[in-house]
Amino acid sequence: MVDETWYDKIESYILTILKYELVQKSSAPFPKLTCTTSNQEESLEFVGNFPTMYVHMLPPYEVGRDLTNENVNGISCTFELIAYSDNSEKECRQIITAGIKQMKKLHFNVETFPDPRTSDKKYIAITRLNRVIASGDKELVPQDE
Repeated sequence: MVDETWYDKIESYILTILKYELVQKSSAPFPKLTCTTSNQEESLEFVGNFPTMYVHMLPPYEVGRDLTNENVNGISCTFELIAYSDNSEKECRQIITAGIKQMKKLHFNVETFPDPRTSDKKYIAITRLNRVIASGDKELVPQDE
């Protein structure tokens, strides 16, 4: 079994936050939204699941090295959010905007603003957000009890 480090847990933790805020919370704006880390273009899970938000952490790199260089103290990470809708471009924009708002609450910066596209009667919007996350960041790094 591979020992999971703090930075291996970030993508699933962000997904959990987005699912709760956008889908599960009683005042959630998109109760029928599917949030996933599965690649939508290749996933069988995606067939017929609209609307969907794909959440993916691109490979991060280390920042904040210390003199001992024994631990990973921080990472610079970029998340890609892709919203899919079969209803309308407006719905797609609303989903991606809601995702951006939640990521901004977590102190992420917008790297690329939504890039809406239409393909085979599917509406798609893509954005990327980034930030530095420290190993002791209590907001984004699940702490061991």
